[in-house]
Amino acid sequence: MMTEERTEMQKDFQSLLLALYGQFAEPDALQKIRAKAWDHFLALGLPTKKDEVFRYVRLNYFFADNYEAAVATNVAVEDIEAHVLPECQNSVLVFVNGHFNPLLSRTTDLPKKAVVTLLTEAMCTFGSFLNNQLGKSIKEETDPFAAINTALHCEGLFLYLPPKTIAETPIQVLNVIDPQGASMLIMPRLQIFAGAQSELKLASTQVRLSEGNYVFNMVADVALEEDAHMKYTQVATGIPDKIWHFDALRVTVKRNSTFKSVSVTDGAKTVRHDYRATLIGENADVHLNGICMLGGQNESHTHVLVDHQAPNCHSMQMFKCVLNDSSKSSFEGKILVRQAAQKTEAFQLNNNLLLSDQSHSDSKPNLEIFADDVKASHGATFGQLDKEHIFYMKTRGFSEAQAKSILVYGFCQEVIDLIEVPSLQAAMTGLAKSLEIN
Repeated sequence: MMTEERTEMQKDFQSLLLALYGQFAEPDALQKIRAKAWDHFLALGLPTKKDEVFRYVRLNYFFADNYEAAVATNVAVEDIEAHVLPECQNSVLVFVNGHFNPLLSRTTDLPKKAVVTLLTEAMCTFGSFLNNQLGKSIKEETDPFAAINTALHCEGLFLYLPPKTIAETPIQVLNVIDPQGASMLIMPRLQIFAGAQSELKLASTQVRLSEGNYVFNMVADVALEEDAHMKYTQVATGIPDKIWHFDALRVTVKRNSTFKSVSVTDGAKTVRHDYRATLIGENADVHLNGICMLGGQNESHTHVLVDHQAPNCHSMQMFKCVLNDSSKSSFEGKILVRQAAQKTEAFQLNNNLLLSDQSHSDSKPNLEIFADDVKASHGATFGQLDKEHIFYMKTRGFSEAQAKSILVYGFCQEVIDLIEVPSLQAAMTGLAKSLEIN
């Protein structure tokens, strides 16, 4: 009975997606890319419990809801002013319900040679690169929700830094959520191309202006040329308990380039992060870090693939989770070292702090190594607050609640301190220090 019901819900959801795909009947510069992505999504199919990477995600609740295409509502500058980071007053790129809005964006602090435009417009100038990059990304895509984004996103953002361009000021991507009572599929798309010897820091944040049900399904697709360096922070906090949040990060890193990311989440009905980093040039370096702080019946699921294809590369994964009440999390991470990737150094760590007997966490670290000369390790830990540490702090004058709060913050701090935008780091520090602990 449940199987039949689930199948019907999936059919209804796929019919909804087909209707959304029909809105792109009028040709645009991305029409061929959308068609390839749609065909690839149909080949992948909607995920089920039988798909290992979605094993812990309760998708039956997701398919039971009805959604419509997100529209860009009328948002004024004053509606978002308080949510622009102090460091990014003139370097903020604004999405409204998944649609990039150039009029609300401010770019005067970006390098003069930087290109910021709609993805459809970028196809006219950077068509060769984008067709190659997007085509390759579609072919390698294993996440149905990322494929849906590629096929159905509206008014995506293209950001290009030419060779030797340094963005001195951090760049903020501000996702404005304004459902106005509707149930929306919100699908922002970031396409980032950093030329050789370029550098940038980018921080993605969210703000919700009105009530409504929605699914947030974002893809950030990043390509770093040789000797390019990027630091990426993604913060998704204050999300209502009924919301589904999906985000996919796709990174290709060439010779001598570095990519470092930090993600912070604190809730939603379900948050699912899907990372794929591909190191294709010698001496490439990738760091993926994340902290989720869960309570109630919130869930967070993280899937990571780091693919080492070139020699002398380095990668580090560190993902942590704090679980309170009846919250749940899962982590599945894989390090793939191909035969050509000799002298690889690759490390993975998943730490989980369970504050309640009702909370639950699953972890599945994985190594797949085909090279001989490799340093690699993976590990996962599950634990509770140390009673001896709490007792010691109480003897120093702290209350039990204060002691627990300090210890939980200490657990989170290692990741939060990696955020290099000061105001954002301070805000996340405050969030970690204010967690309610049973």
